[in-house]
Amino acid sequence: MTTVPKDTSLVSWLDRNLYRPVPIVALAVLTGWSGVILLVMGRQAGWPLVVLATGLGILATLRGREVGRYRSATLQAALGTADQRNRELETLRELAGSLLSGREFAQLCSEVAEAAMDLLRAETGVVTMVVEEGRFIKVVAASGPMEQVIGALVPMDHSLVGWSVTNDEPVLSADMESDLRDYQLAHAPIRLKSCAIVPLRSGGIILGTVSAYNRLDGRPFSQGDVNLLETLGDLVALGLDRASVLQDLQQSEATLRTKNLELQRATKLKSEFLANMSHELRTPLNAIIGFSDLLLTEETGPLNTQQQDFLGSVLRNGRHLLALINNVLDLAKIEAGHVQLELAPTDLREAVTGAVADTASLLAAKSQECRIQMNDEPFVAMADGHRVRQVLFNFLSNASKFTQDGGHITLSVVRTTVPLPVMSTIDGPSPERRLVTREAIWISVADDGIGIKEHDMSRLFTEFTQVDSSASRRHRGTGLGLALSKQFVELHGGTIGAESIYGSGSSFWFLLPVDGPGTRPGDYD
Repeated sequence: MTTVPKDTSLVSWLDRNLYRPVPIVALAVLTGWSGVILLVMGRQAGWPLVVLATGLGILATLRGREVGRYRSATLQAALGTADQRNRELETLRELAGSLLSGREFAQLCSEVAEAAMDLLRAETGVVTMVVEEGRFIKVVAASGPMEQVIGALVPMDHSLVGWSVTNDEPVLSADMESDLRDYQLAHAPIRLKSCAIVPLRSGGIILGTVSAYNRLDGRPFSQGDVNLLETLGDLVALGLDRASVLQDLQQSEATLRTKNLELQRATKLKSEFLANMSHELRTPLNAIIGFSDLLLTEETGPLNTQQQDFLGSVLRNGRHLLALINNVLDLAKIEAGHVQLELAPTDLREAVTGAVADTASLLAAKSQECRIQMNDEPFVAMADGHRVRQVLFNFLSNASKFTQDGGHITLSVVRTTVPLPVMSTIDGPSPERRLVTREAIWISVADDGIGIKEHDMSRLFTEFTQVDSSASRRHRGTGLGLALSKQFVELHGGTIGAESIYGSGSSFWFLLPVDGPGTRPGDYD
């Protein structure tokens, strides 16, 4: 660094003390013109003034040179200081980039030691870490000649680095050999004469130190050097905290990945179990239902009234159990991705009338009336008629179940144009859901039953969930009907929903696109 010279010359003294009020050049000009005027007037007194003006001119010239040298030195010193600051900032910037790049701990410490040496213009830089339960400090990284002692242990007591860690304070030592706190390494490759040491912290805990030894210019380290090292230590703490967070995230990600694999395996096993059990249960149930139905026909012999009632109960409950098993089997197939819709141009009138006929016995048992609101226009859609009929059966059976005796149920069908979600792959390789306006058929089942409370609406369409899940609930069921209905509607590319006013009734509806499920929005614009 360029040193600014002290301004002790006679010219500077005169400039500071004698001629400060009046510039030398202006005084020389004034004196010279006065002498010339006197000489023109024939007075000999003008000659001393001319000589004085000449002397002042020479003095001004000398002063200008001295000021120029002084200002040049000052400028060079300022440029040297600015260059040093730029170098320090560039070193810190590069180190910050390394810290944020997620480098491994050993490489990070090595770069910190190199930065400490460069920033303080030292012969070597060292990074240490507390080990052995705080009894020793280990050299984990070093730059320059001290690379040979990486891995060496320094006792916490009777060492400068240990003193810095124990007292949580920086250390400046201009003569380490005479410092009683110093510990000399037995096989140090260089003689350590002066040092600057700062504690290294992370998360409020002192982990070790960052230090620099032996300034290249021979001068002792200053408080400014300590400030630079502390800035470096703060960056290291930030990098260590980030590395710790990244490590925790990686461990959490690995754990989550393992849990997901276990969950997928458990889900697969559950689906296989449900499918197998459903298949095993359907075989004896079909026999129970078939033989009960056969006995009720009295082809094998007459039955009394009590026998008919018993067999009727067996038949109804067998069919109910079979429907539940079929629902479980359908759910298992959907979760496994094995459900394939049999899409074909389907007249939804047939699905509507078929579902009403399927639930006629339920409605008659409670003296309920089902009204169909549907005009004469065609309601043909690309759909799986069996699945649509199954959805309608679930809606109608639920409406009957939660409507009082003598209540009313309304089934409405309307053709409309609405925005429906479709999977798009046009704008990129990853599919995304987008809303596209399409022709659709809207079907709703409304009742004047007990309704649903507002806080229970979010539980609808969830597997194995019922609004009343208590052991004393009045209405039986597994909570699969609406969940399956939602799956079947969405497989068609449609959407499903419900509205209710508690105490006044409910309305369940779904929308089916006329042209069936779609994956390219451009096909429907």
